[in-house]
Amino acid sequence: MSTDFDALATFGPENAATYDDRFKAMHGIKDMMHLALESAFAELPSDARILIAGAGTGAEVRHLAPLFPNWHFTLVDPAPAMLDIARRHAQAEGFADRCTFHPTYVSDVEADGFDAATSLLVSHFVQDAEARTDYFRSIADRLKPGAPLFNADLCADPSGPDFQSLMSFWQGMMAKAGMTPEGREQYARSFGTLFACHGPADVEAMIEAAGFIPPVHCVQAGLIKGWLTAKA
Repeated sequence: MSTDFDALATFGPENAATYDDRFKAMHGIKDMMHLALESAFAELPSDARILIAGAGTGAEVRHLAPLFPNWHFTLVDPAPAMLDIARRHAQAEGFADRCTFHPTYVSDVEADGFDAATSLLVSHFVQDAEARTDYFRSIADRLKPGAPLFNADLCADPSGPDFQSLMSFWQGMMAKAGMTPEGREQYARSFGTLFACHGPADVEAMIEAAGFIPPVHCVQAGLIKGWLTAKA
């Protein structure tokens, strides 16, 4: 995947060590996404193989592994420090034998034939539209036909009429989570610098162009939007 985003710098050891505890006041949003993911994947085979793209510290695997005790998870992330924490969680919680860890990009993983995939808060770091489409295509290329993808990202069009109202609402949530006024202003400026500024329709078009059926917008919490789709 070609992108200017530097995962090693953004999610190095220092940031990785505090990642799980960051924004604790907003963990209800994470729980909502995991509930949606659990529901979307409920009918998968009992021995399903799940591709976790941009796995980070493995939060979705920690949710799914106890519920589906025969599933196998392939966690892929270009930040080794994040995957190290995911591995420690898996070992401590007893499902490490059902996980494989790849400190790289999805496009570098040779395995295919996955029954489903997740991509939670990953693709919004890819600024270039073509590169972002390539990221989604790298997931599609590794799925079985008809296999579902649950994708969620920070998503907003800064030129849209509702952007300022939505950003103000989100900044209020960030304040509840302990972010300083300076941090909230910097966050607002991050769209188009750290986070991609593609609008929802643009993201949906990229997902479809990458080899998926038209995605269904099924989850939203502030600036986070989630879609369910499947490999065409």
